[in-house]
Amino acid sequence: MSFHTILNKTSVLIISGILFVALAITPVYSQKTTSGRSAQADTTVNPMAVLFEKKCYSCHNIGGGDKKGPDLKGVTERRSRDWIIDFIHSPTDKRKKGDPIAVQLFEKYAPEVMPDQDLSVSEILSLLDFIEDLSKKNKTFVPSAGKLVREPRPEDVPLGVKLFNGEIPFKDRAPHCISCHSVNGVGFLGGGTLGPDLTKASVKFSDAELVNILQNPTFPSMSVAFAGHHFDDEELVRLVALFRDAQKREPTPSDVKGRIVWIGVLGLVFFLLLMNKLWQNRLKGVRRTLVGR
Repeated sequence: MSFHTILNKTSVLIISGILFVALAITPVYSQKTTSGRSAQADTTVNPMAVLFEKKCYSCHNIGGGDKKGPDLKGVTERRSRDWIIDFIHSPTDKRKKGDPIAVQLFEKYAPEVMPDQDLSVSEILSLLDFIEDLSKKNKTFVPSAGKLVREPRPEDVPLGVKLFNGEIPFKDRAPHCISCHSVNGVGFLGGGTLGPDLTKASVKFSDAELVNILQNPTFPSMSVAFAGHHFDDEELVRLVALFRDAQKREPTPSDVKGRIVWIGVLGLVFFLLLMNKLWQNRLKGVRRTLVGR
């Protein structure tokens, strides 16, 4: 056999081997690429789901029943889009103008009052498309956030109390809850009255809803106060632990007003005694008769 014949056969074998290896790894590479793309597609978040979770979920469900406000499942079938846009922009104005549906909603969900929303018309229309799509598919909205990193433990309750009343500062320097809210048994003089009493917060809201409200506050005063401030995972766990524990307590009559009165009276007495002590050498006979009669 000549040298050229051997060389040709060797070249054919090498080329055949290369083609075999290429054909063998192509399906594997293709499968990995496809699975990678699928995973990427699966993790894509619908921006309207994010917007709904941030702006609407604290008060509304889609398919999960009424909350502080009505369930929005099928709302586009019950109301026209123009009506919904006007109502979202200014619910109170709609009621003041005597709109019968707005009046009925305010009466049904009192004392809750929906604040004006700063959403653009295009955002509202996109949200309505999102709600309509879930409604037609008979799906319930499930928030992507709203999950605790771990289950609260009994030892989290006192830490939650300290976070609530300001004994422990929040890591992101968020304002303390007691400035605007109260919880039964927390704080010698109770809490603020700008926001609602949170003693029954765990009865009114699920854990996911509480976490969502804390992470994405939609109430006007709270959203301003928490602009640029966020709770970390452990702080959320401890606050939820406090709310769970608070709802188990028997309601006790508040004696805050009585305490304030007594503190005021005792403070006044102390102040008068202090003033008398400081000026004990004052001229006490200045009002006596200057000339004897």
